[in-house]
Amino acid sequence: MVSPGYIIRPVNAGDLEGLFALCLQAGPGFTSLQAEETYLSALIASSEASFGSSGDRTKGTYFLVMEHCQTGDVVGCASVKTGVGSDAFMCADFEMNGPSQRPSDLTLRRTLQGFTEVGSLFLHPAHRASGAGRYLARARYMLMATCPGLFDKPIVSQLRGWCDEAECSPFYDAIWSPRLGQTYEESDARLARDGAGFILAEFDGLNVPLATLDQKTLHAIGRPHDTAAGALRLLVQEGFHPSPLIDMSDGGPIVVSTLAQLHSARTARQVMLMDGVPEPSTHMTLIASSSLQDFRAYVGCVSIDAQDRVICPGSTLSQLRASEETRFLISIPPAATSGRENHAQINWSLDNV
Repeated sequence: MVSPGYIIRPVNAGDLEGLFALCLQAGPGFTSLQAEETYLSALIASSEASFGSSGDRTKGTYFLVMEHCQTGDVVGCASVKTGVGSDAFMCADFEMNGPSQRPSDLTLRRTLQGFTEVGSLFLHPAHRASGAGRYLARARYMLMATCPGLFDKPIVSQLRGWCDEAECSPFYDAIWSPRLGQTYEESDARLARDGAGFILAEFDGLNVPLATLDQKTLHAIGRPHDTAAGALRLLVQEGFHPSPLIDMSDGGPIVVSTLAQLHSARTARQVMLMDGVPEPSTHMTLIASSSLQDFRAYVGCVSIDAQDRVICPGSTLSQLRASEETRFLISIPPAATSGRENHAQINWSLDNV
């Protein structure tokens, strides 16, 4: 039996309830996915305005949801933001100073201004075994390939930082709890709502010698949350590289790339879609439209012949809004690797500092 697959599309106002339920699954520390209706409504409105523009916005939010074809449920999400840190929202992170393998201190400063950011990658736990998360992540790069001039800036991804078995952030507890007098969850919600301005107003340039931090805090620096470890591997496989920056709030790793280095965008090629019944297969394929405003992608089982004709069910063509004028792209996935070597470079081996 052919898998019903998934449709990836821009979020709309009708997704509020489903997105709220998905955010409840994400839990605390996922700054860009706050389970709060006012926040999510503003996020949806911003994304709709960005997708509805002519594509020349210097700052925009392009938020995608993954819909399960069989149930219609929103089971995942991902986003691309342009012009990060270019307004009053502000973007700040800690920069590691000193030799790359033995940095000596952290300095808080405004960073990544004008960058493109990929983030908000989350898939409902019930759908992770299918491998759909890998394709959801790649859909962001296919989206950027539709309009290279808009997204061809340094690209950054900030990952959720490591928490202990009680879901407490050792980095936050050491750096911010005594200075802000707020819990990790309270600060995270305010960062999502107001940006980093309230912290920078008082602590811009804050310097933290690593020698003053305990081993549990050092262990957390540059290390992803257990639920983000897979996302980090995907980013490394796609073409992202370590940076000397870590997330301001929880110390999670920050990786960087450019559009030309992203495997999915670089290897994308045009295909022709045809109505039919694909051969049964357990292998999924990502197909994406080449239009930014009408972006749609399908993740599921299809048949592809030597002439790059893709056979997929008529119901899929309808959900993709496929027409003779719409062009579609596919790209081969990057080779899977363990990512252990790259992860070691990213977390800087601070356990021994």
